[in-house]
Amino acid sequence: MSAAQKKTSEVAQPLSRGEKRRAAFIAAARQVFLEQGYEAASMSEIVLRAGGSLSTLYAQFGDKQGLFIAMLDARVRRITESMGVELSAHTPVEEGLRRIGEQFTSKLLEPESLEMYRLIVGLARKFPEIPKEFQRRGPDKICQALADYLIDRESAGEIHLEDPYRAARLFLEMTRSGLVSRALLDEDVRPDADEIRTSVNMVVNMFLHGIIRYQP
Repeated sequence: MSAAQKKTSEVAQPLSRGEKRRAAFIAAARQVFLEQGYEAASMSEIVLRAGGSLSTLYAQFGDKQGLFIAMLDARVRRITESMGVELSAHTPVEEGLRRIGEQFTSKLLEPESLEMYRLIVGLARKFPEIPKEFQRRGPDKICQALADYLIDRESAGEIHLEDPYRAARLFLEMTRSGLVSRALLDEDVRPDADEIRTSVNMVVNMFLHGIIRYQP
């Protein structure tokens, strides 16, 4: 069995009862946190929506913060998956960055992602450990996933990087700084696929080729 076949086989395996319960808790938690905010969110309400028991919820996640972080982890996995696909396929860098950028931006622009980010920023003063943990398990992990892809492309001789991690962070910041920042501040901003593609294409061109020729 090839690596790709093995991976497909693993993905196709049905979830265990415990895994289904965990997924149900995370889905319900996402709803409750976004509707009620972190402080007001009730663990009992989450159990009511997901089924199961409070004892099972606490056994799996420890406390409210543990559940909140697990919910963030699940969302981050959706974003890093696309980078893993391009890394496994050894996709040429320009093509890979365009796909990664479009998927990254599209996921960040989902209404749920925007609301979650606003919620996390609002926690920074009273619960600073949560945004710090989010940074470590979210943006930092996404950045490392992209850096791994860039290192692969450097090994193929396509690019040269002095610091792949910093380059990855720069690319991600450039990608999100336009459309995502606007959407966070204005709920009427809802970029479509064409706008996302145009924005990402510009970022990829800037990242790989630059846009200004400096002639002193």
